Amino acid sequence: MDDQKHSVFQELVKLAVLVWSAAMLTSSYMGFFQKMDPTFIASLLSGTLASYGISRSQNGNGDNKPKEKKE
Repeated sequence: MDDQKHSVFQELVKLAVLVWSAAMLTSSYMGFFQKMDPTFIASLLSGTLASYGISRSQNGNGDNKPKEKKE
């Protein structure tokens, strides 16, 4: 039972970081914080999304290698 409580707490913390970082980044881009550097908050957001298995796609073709030109 203690392991289940730990898992729920862990998910709640990740969710809180996700919501907070998304809200801070959005408010920064909307102009509410003129002197805030969004780099750290963006890294928190991308790290939290990665912990849920969500990542940014590359090139739209599914692989990370650039297409080679055929001559």
